[in-house]
Amino acid sequence: MKQPEEPWFQDEWKFAEMAAKAKGFTLVKIGAPSGERVMSAIDNLAAQKAQGFIICTPDVKLGPGIVAKAKADKLKMMTVDDRLVDGSGKPIEAVPHMGISAYNIGKQVGDGIAAEIKKRGWDMKDVGAIDVTYEQLPTAHDRTAGATDALVAAGFPKANIVAAPQAKTDTENAFNAANIALTKNPKYKHWIAYGLNDEAVCSAPCARPKAGASRLTT
Repeated sequence: MKQPEEPWFQDEWKFAEMAAKAKGFTLVKIGAPSGERVMSAIDNLAAQKAQGFIICTPDVKLGPGIVAKAKADKLKMMTVDDRLVDGSGKPIEAVPHMGISAYNIGKQVGDGIAAEIKKRGWDMKDVGAIDVTYEQLPTAHDRTAGATDALVAAGFPKANIVAAPQAKTDTENAFNAANIALTKNPKYKHWIAYGLNDEAVCSAPCARPKAGASRLTT
């Protein structure tokens, strides 16, 4: 897993452990937040005589290298969440993949935010939206794109959506991205925020909007 400290991946490990007990296989849990750690982990599994591995890669562009390493070590493999891509950016079809409906999840987020805005009686023209983005990852792009599309469909002004690109998908970078967006756009009375993961949305309200502004994250 690329970020084993995150609740999402902790849950994936938890259910993998349940499957291991039910199906009678041995589960080896490895955190691999970098390409170097991924390659080392694959060699480590081969040394333990594992039959294969399931990976959520820290970088989908590592695809060709991961596939080549797995073949060299004679390990079966599949991906979850984020799909590996080849040198031209296309998904590597030969690798089995179990993904998530990131766009539809994002739409649910957007629908939930729109409903809450209406519930609070906010005038949408007075609301700014921080879209904490990470365009390098297709799953992340789909997640926030779904939220944006749902908001616009609900009548939210597209011009009020402020993209806040983060360099990495962690708390510090999400905070910095949101803080820049807030500083550059002091005109809004209320703020909403959304992103690809918990770190993105939890960091946004920690950044300081102008005094008295209301904030909503989901």
